[in-house]
Amino acid sequence: MSKRQGLKALIIAVAIATVLAIGIAHFVFEMNIILSSVIAVIYLALTFVIYFSYDSLLAESSKEIKDSIDKSVSDALKQGNVGILVYDELYEITWMSDFFEERDLNKTGEKLLTWLPEIQDIIQGNSDRNKITINDNKYSVHKYADASVLIFKDITKESDLSKKINDSAYVLGLLSYDNYDEINETEDDISYINANIKIPVMEYFKKFGIVYKTLRSSKMLLILNEKQYEELLKDHFSILNVVRRQAKQGDLDITLSLSFARGSDDLDELSDEAQALIELAQSRGGDQVAVRKIGEDATFYGGSTEAKEKQSKVKVRVIFNSIKDLVNKSSKVIIVGHKYMDADCVGAALSVSNTVADFGKKAYIVSKTGGIEPTINEVINKYRETLYAKHNFISQEEAINLLDDDCLVIMVDHHSKLQSNSQELLEKAKRIVIIDHHRRKADLDISPLMVYVEASASSTCEITAEFLPYLSRDFELSSQEANIMYLGILIDTDRFRVRTGVRTFDSLKLLRHYGADPAECDDLVKEPYENILKRSRIINAGKAVYKNLFISAMYEDKYSRTIASQAADAMVKTKEAEAAFVICNSDENEVIVTARSNGGINVQAILEKMHGGGHMTAAGLQRTDTTVAKVEDELLGVLNNFKKED
Repeated sequence: MSKRQGLKALIIAVAIATVLAIGIAHFVFEMNIILSSVIAVIYLALTFVIYFSYDSLLAESSKEIKDSIDKSVSDALKQGNVGILVYDELYEITWMSDFFEERDLNKTGEKLLTWLPEIQDIIQGNSDRNKITINDNKYSVHKYADASVLIFKDITKESDLSKKINDSAYVLGLLSYDNYDEINETEDDISYINANIKIPVMEYFKKFGIVYKTLRSSKMLLILNEKQYEELLKDHFSILNVVRRQAKQGDLDITLSLSFARGSDDLDELSDEAQALIELAQSRGGDQVAVRKIGEDATFYGGSTEAKEKQSKVKVRVIFNSIKDLVNKSSKVIIVGHKYMDADCVGAALSVSNTVADFGKKAYIVSKTGGIEPTINEVINKYRETLYAKHNFISQEEAINLLDDDCLVIMVDHHSKLQSNSQELLEKAKRIVIIDHHRRKADLDISPLMVYVEASASSTCEITAEFLPYLSRDFELSSQEANIMYLGILIDTDRFRVRTGVRTFDSLKLLRHYGADPAECDDLVKEPYENILKRSRIINAGKAVYKNLFISAMYEDKYSRTIASQAADAMVKTKEAEAAFVICNSDENEVIVTARSNGGINVQAILEKMHGGGHMTAAGLQRTDTTVAKVEDELLGVLNNFKKED
């Protein structure tokens, strides 16, 4: 109960008590009724005077308190650089505090969204807070509860201070000249490299005020801050193009890789991250920039050339011995491929299975889970007797039952558990090895003991074929197995037209030695007439979204990955197309994207933005729980950004 209500109750009680007192005084004590009444009236009059005086005093006091509070709130808002704005149901501004008047921003009577269209999300409840700029001042805008009230906070000083601190934060970089160690340095080569490549590189960093230190002939340390890094980013790291162009003029296979580690004041952490990033950039083929802000995903720029082939039998021997050591320390080996296994995946799995068996260990191939492409499945059935006599084909469930702490799991032709035909197995396995030829993703979703990713290799069959010469003298590869491995290389290189080098033909020569028959392999990949019709439908649906980029989106029917890939290959071989993208529903109830390039555009970098992967000239991705139309819209957005950056 309030004080005023209490006073009213007291007065009423006093009045009642006074009437009772008069009655008692007159009837009980026989007092003069007139005298008693006069005393009572005087008493009641004084009581009412007190009541009305209190009410007046209370009102005056309340006004003083309200004025004092209003002034305090106003001073507090002013001190805190806070303004309040009120609008009606038609989004018309009905009131603004003095905060806006002082900044010449009084918009009372105007439409709020006409003045500040960028705060629409806040008004509609899609965002709790937003940052906007008005006349070079920065404000944080917040909607007050469910009321039509906006609270503005001037954060210009805080924002400027934050930017200043951020601009001066350390960024640590590393530079590496790709393939430098592979060059047979003559005096003329050294002179050309110094004058036309290294000096322009140093002048480039001097221009941005970046501190650099040569570590050895092929590497440099870079020390800069966030502001300088942002300037490099705006420049699109143009030094990559300079080095590529100058190297080509000098008939040298040199490109540039850069790495930048950001977001920490711990120099040791930045140093370790920069080293890991430069190795990642080079494992992806070089000629690119790898950047990571600590705690965030890595970002890549460049990568406009294919990975250069590096002929190193010493490296192959070292890798072979490392795998042999891991196998010998294992109880058994389980080999897993990617979903919807193709010829390269199956061929590599057979090759690794043979290698493990030669080491005297039991090997199992997961092939009964995740699907197999129809063409290679027919080949497996044709060679069933030979293959099932030598290899153990199992499902993921059987593999999980076989799994123990000493079991080694080898992934072939992929390096992500999301792409694997044995995702659950990989989540449970403690010892994993990766053998792949696709450009490596920035962050692996597993923790392998060993990663052997050769982006310059034509196929995983090429990589695993290089192990065969180091096996025992008693080892034998059947002609059927050799044919499947030959098919893996044949298909992945588009009949030896792309990503084919000396190592590729060395592997083919070895497979021919084991009985691979090119004529028989040609027969094995012959397709039914229905496939040709389906491929033609995809090609006919193709349309140019930009001058040199083509998309074919098939909203109906289902198409195998093989048919989609063949259609994309055919589209990119036309004069008009530098890159082609096929989007369709696959036989596995997924939406797939198959991309091909003639080498002028890096389709791997494009699809990586959509969490896909592959090579510069061939890449892909698959999605579940979506539609062709949605994936097409996403791809168009990525291509739009790609053209802006180009």
